Amino acid sequence: MTTDAINRRLRSAPPHPTVKRLVLTDADLLIFEAINRHGPLPTHYLYEFTKHLRKDYTHLQNRLTEFYNGDDAGPFLLRPPQQFAGYEARYQHIVYDLAPRAKDNLANRGTISSFRPRRSDPFLHQLMQACVCASLELTAPEKGLTYISRQTIFSRLKPPLKTEESANLSIPVTGLGNDKAIVPDDLFGLKGTDGQGDWYRFFALEIDRNTESIVRKDPGQTAFGKKISGYLDVLRRQSYRKQWGIPNLSVLTVTTNPTHAMNIIEFIRKQNEPRYAERFGFIAEPSFGTNWRVPRALLKNLLFDRWKTAGASKEICRP
Repeated sequence: MTTDAINRRLRSAPPHPTVKRLVLTDADLLIFEAINRHGPLPTHYLYEFTKHLRKDYTHLQNRLTEFYNGDDAGPFLLRPPQQFAGYEARYQHIVYDLAPRAKDNLANRGTISSFRPRRSDPFLHQLMQACVCASLELTAPEKGLTYISRQTIFSRLKPPLKTEESANLSIPVTGLGNDKAIVPDDLFGLKGTDGQGDWYRFFALEIDRNTESIVRKDPGQTAFGKKISGYLDVLRRQSYRKQWGIPNLSVLTVTTNPTHAMNIIEFIRKQNEPRYAERFGFIAEPSFGTNWRVPRALLKNLLFDRWKTAGASKEICRP
């Protein structure tokens, strides 16, 4: 077993099984389902999903360590190695992802998501998206809201998605040259109730770590402005109704820098689409900037703060 100078097991050490057989509980399955639904998540986020079934936080930490080390049949969870490259890696919560064994277990139980896109994006992009969506789900009840996951949205489509479409979030666009579709990082909804009854709002989510330009001279290169143009086409044609089966759509972007957010908003203003400009909301989360770290707490500001738009700032927790 790999240890440091004072005989503490290293976080980045490879799995070292200490038990012959791990028996799963309902709380354990909630962990697997949360990671499957959102992506790699840190320990304190996983605790929020299962604290009503746990003795305390330490109990969860010990359980996650057991799942990482595994038993004679192998591990249930992984610790993505990229997390240990962060500046504060030794002092932040450990991030876990599903090992194939956990995915197989969810599949056998029929609780694995059929609508999770195949991931090829960088680890930090996945972690940021997972923390954003998990924060929205966990914070929604404090605002009297119900979080509607991508799985729930797509499972209600009529006719249902074809097999080859079931893990694909892409939506067709026109007028972007060789780009025939755009793919949001996630899709979710919020359900609330007011004096007029239930209301629903749906959102395409974009995670932007400020790693690409807004506009490029070469039209063949990736640029965030091309996504904005694609979403404007989707909003004009209301293609989200047929493709995703939702009655309305706004586009939310979580970026790492307020100045970058304002630059994108200025780009939107220049598109001369006042009818749709305020459908784009922006908020900054600096935890995932250049000297990134795992967020210390849930990102409650996503529902409690106002999002910047090309017009007045707005709360997404209201109809």
